[in-house]
Amino acid sequence: MMGWKSVGGLLLTSAVIMLLVKQELRWPRSGVAAALDFVMAIVFGSVALVTAIRANLRCGVVLCAMALFSETLLLLRWWLRRTST
Repeated sequence: MMGWKSVGGLLLTSAVIMLLVKQELRWPRSGVAAALDFVMAIVFGSVALVTAIRANLRCGVVLCAMALFSETLLLLRWWLRRTST
């Protein structure tokens, strides 16, 4: 059964993983672990988006799109910081 609980759970998981990424970026040599966590967060956000689309939840689609957009911006920001130093 797809609905708000599924979308909310997936978005919550994505947010928790992004918090883990923030913690991992403080440690030196954490590039691979942080990159894998970024991928996991984006995958969970994408699955939440697909779930919201299939359940016809318009607000859910907007929330998932905003979450994916912010995760992508954070990934680009992290990547630019890593390559500039």
